[in-house]
Amino acid sequence: MRQVHPNMMQEGRLWSGAFTPTAADNGLLSADRDSIISPKEAYERYLKLKALTQAGGSWGVSINEFKTMGLVCYFDPIPDNDAHVLVDFAAHGADKEKGLGKLAYAKASARGRLYP
Repeated sequence: MRQVHPNMMQEGRLWSGAFTPTAADNGLLSADRDSIISPKEAYERYLKLKALTQAGGSWGVSINEFKTMGLVCYFDPIPDNDAHVLVDFAAHGADKEKGLGKLAYAKASARGRLYP
């Protein structure tokens, strides 16, 4: 699952940039394993962490869907998030990140928002 900041929504719709790593991410996109945390719990944790009253919601792309795009997911628990994973876009180079992000966005959009 990917938690989407309100800035990554356009007129209530998900923006493809929500699934593309930023320059600060070094080609690694943060996400959560829904086998460890529910979409609701992940959303509420994100609101608290970012001090937001609302966000764009929890959106999902499966590990197998990432694999079909040639993207590897790594389990990466961190102190405040046992469900944290990284999706490795870096292996494909910065010039491919935007295109791969659009593919991930399409999968998440087709599935629909998981929460709320």
